Amino acid sequence: MNKMRRMVVFGIGMTLAVLAVFTAPAVAQNIVYFDPDPGSAAPGETITVTLWLNATDGIASFNDNIHFDPAVVNITSGTPGDFPAMWLFVHYGTGVRVGGMSSDYLDLPPGRHKLATFTLVANNSGTSTLYHSDHKLSDYKGVLKSATWYNATFLCTETFSKSLPKGWNLVSLPLNPMPGKNHTSEVFGTLYYDAVYRYDATSHTFVDVTEGTIEPGVGYYVHVANASTWIYNGTPYNEMEVPLERGLNMIGWLNCSKSISDALSSIAGNYNYVARWNTSLQEFEVYVPGAPFNDFNTMEQGKGYFISAKDGCPPLTESCGA
Repeated sequence: MNKMRRMVVFGIGMTLAVLAVFTAPAVAQNIVYFDPDPGSAAPGETITVTLWLNATDGIASFNDNIHFDPAVVNITSGTPGDFPAMWLFVHYGTGVRVGGMSSDYLDLPPGRHKLATFTLVANNSGTSTLYHSDHKLSDYKGVLKSATWYNATFLCTETFSKSLPKGWNLVSLPLNPMPGKNHTSEVFGTLYYDAVYRYDATSHTFVDVTEGTIEPGVGYYVHVANASTWIYNGTPYNEMEVPLERGLNMIGWLNCSKSISDALSSIAGNYNYVARWNTSLQEFEVYVPGAPFNDFNTMEQGKGYFISAKDGCPPLTESCGA
């Protein structure tokens, strides 16, 4: 009996120990992060980005290497925050070296502190990660303090603009929408629209996405109640790999124009025809490979297309650079 009691007590004790591990509060830690994240600007524009520290320890100094893609963005200047003494801001390679100490060289108390403020200039459309290396936090005695350093994203964006007439329009996204901004109402928010549909090539049905999300590589039928201009921001959609089902597929296109023979070279011989919607006439135009005459010969940014794929058709792969 006593042996059984000891086994029960031991089992309960082990269970409580395991529960204690799962229910113990997370240990607080120092955190370094950028705000805003992601940051964005159009080519030639500047924005201000702040590097913050949420400190759980007393901190007297910091050092950090911040790297970026100079083809997309440049960090042109940096000003100190709560660590202005011995301030350091120098460019090297594809990054900047920054650092500083508290004004009295003593620890700043736990809390939220501004490490630095940076001016970023957008160069060319694209995405760049702002990432840390060789970074450290220390107290006034020089004791290093552990921390989580969060990288950030910078987007050099473009603006796409296209006038759409009243009625049905077959369109696609030449730009990747801003992060978290891909809801239908945000992508088509400048249009007077009342319906948006995509085509499901598997079920051969149209799907209402008026209250859904929008993505590149997909064609969308947008019903415009009154002629208006479609304007939205994003980063160029320059590469695609879109699977095609046998039969009709309603696809999107890239942020460039190409002849159909080049645009569809990856599926040459594996499709019957391509169709687009003429928004002025409100009727289809057709391209048939090898036909002596066709209604159009170019795939254009902002437009959507139907592709009639043959059985076993490979994915449509293409890029604006190829």
